[in-house]
Amino acid sequence: MQKIILLASLVIISGCQTTTRPAFVLKPVEVCGDVKVPIYGILDRPASSAEVLGGAAIGGVIGNQIGQGTGKDVSTILGTIIGATAQSNSRKREPVIVDYKTEYKCRIEYK
Repeated sequence: MQKIILLASLVIISGCQTTTRPAFVLKPVEVCGDVKVPIYGILDRPASSAEVLGGAAIGGVIGNQIGQGTGKDVSTILGTIIGATAQSNSRKREPVIVDYKTEYKCRIEYK
């Protein structure tokens, strides 16, 4: 039994070796070349329909929490209108890539 365990251990240990070549030192080498670098612009857009509907939903929920009795319906409708209007009047500014420029850059690689 001990011989089987010993043999299995040797097989497992010998299977752990992943490389047959010796270790070596990597040397830093400077590599230079042209690289495309993005140029960013700003996209100024109106709110989307989904954003306006989201503003209406949030406004309706807030309005529903404020009102009491028959005024609850009025405050819910008013909150929906205010939320949708506030969101539809907002504009979104997002960075977008408008072009690329080519730059000569160097970096260090280890070979």
